[in-house]
Amino acid sequence: MKKKVFAKAIRNHIILLAAGAIAGLILLVLVHLLPIEPMREHVYWSMDMIEREFDNEILIDGYRSTLTGNFTDCLMLEHAVYSSEEHSLLEQVLHMYRGESCPPETAGQAGWWPGQSLKDYLTGVPQPREVSYSRYWHGYLVLLKPLLLLTSFNTIRLLQSAVQLILAGCVVMALCRKGAYPLAKAFLLSLPFLFFVSTYASLSLSICFYVMTAAALIQLKADGLLARRGWYGLFFMAVGMATVYFDFLTYPLVTLVYPLGIYLYFHGGTPGKGIRGMVGNSAEWGIGYGGMWAAKWILADCLTGSASIRDAMETVFVRTGSAEGYSRINGFFNVLGKNLQPYLNWCYLLIGTMFAVLLLAAAAKKKTGAIMRKLPSAAAYFLLALYPFAWLFLTQNHSEQHWQYTCRILAAGVFAAASGCWTLLQNDSPNITQN
Repeated sequence: MKKKVFAKAIRNHIILLAAGAIAGLILLVLVHLLPIEPMREHVYWSMDMIEREFDNEILIDGYRSTLTGNFTDCLMLEHAVYSSEEHSLLEQVLHMYRGESCPPETAGQAGWWPGQSLKDYLTGVPQPREVSYSRYWHGYLVLLKPLLLLTSFNTIRLLQSAVQLILAGCVVMALCRKGAYPLAKAFLLSLPFLFFVSTYASLSLSICFYVMTAAALIQLKADGLLARRGWYGLFFMAVGMATVYFDFLTYPLVTLVYPLGIYLYFHGGTPGKGIRGMVGNSAEWGIGYGGMWAAKWILADCLTGSASIRDAMETVFVRTGSAEGYSRINGFFNVLGKNLQPYLNWCYLLIGTMFAVLLLAAAAKKKTGAIMRKLPSAAAYFLLALYPFAWLFLTQNHSEQHWQYTCRILAAGVFAAASGCWTLLQNDSPNITQN
């Protein structure tokens, strides 16, 4: 009987992964059939704004973590509008070619210059080389291309500011409707640590926020169904797949930790059950995350005869290596320091102080015994708060070079720790599923 259940689970995982990869490929092919010229015109209308950010892309001066992500956004925009008669539609989708201009100091041999490359391509300036970016799925194009068909990048930024605010509000309201008030408060507290003030200005740095909030809303709506049917593992696997499909390896861990916090609130039960669920669903997310990425490389190699797998694996080994010039342990502390740096200012000191005051005021109204009885329910949250530190340890090279945005992963730790603290002080049991 157990063998049949295990075999069924393996089958379901393979079907979900295969269906996700095929659907993802089909969607990208379909959006590449849309007319390119209106998209080029709409991006060109935004070039004045884009060009002003070539050298200064910080939204708030002095705070590097409020960057608009212009470097990566220009790559995304050129991928959206690029076309070449030298490549088939399938080759363009799987390899994501684009023209590349070269900074003068590189003598046309190396170096990335995405802003100028985008401008040169749009204005017809000859570019010395064509490059591909096949490691990623580039699933963001499924949404970006239709948007650029209708409007400019400037308008998309304005739209993002509205959509992100609405999504954040919807998550808070959905949590409150389910009675998960500790999580609603923790979610609000964590938003400043996601640099929510600047996320709207960046295409690339918005992706994980969209995946995280969408996953949370689906989970809160379908929690009873997922639990009754035993589909929670597949749900976390699908979230991991969606993260890889849309994201550029920015701060993906938030798409795991926030849904895990919601899962623990309704299904944590005893500490042992909560930790088992946390580990199991984390593994499911990892299977989806790694499997969807591998599916892209396999498709690219099988359908176009490329060497995407080899290139991707070399990059994986580099990105998961220790920080440059450090041992594994010393490198972790170096990376941790860089990623904590954006929060060492008066803004976050005041936020932390206000949280501590509110927490102490609430604790003063509770008896010590009542708090201790809730400790088993809160324990899993405090372990979940360690996830960002494990991620920084495992991805030292990447997290050191890109600390300006990988630091946002620490917001997931704030959410988990705050959820645990408020769970200690709540009156009702946190582990009753409300359908």
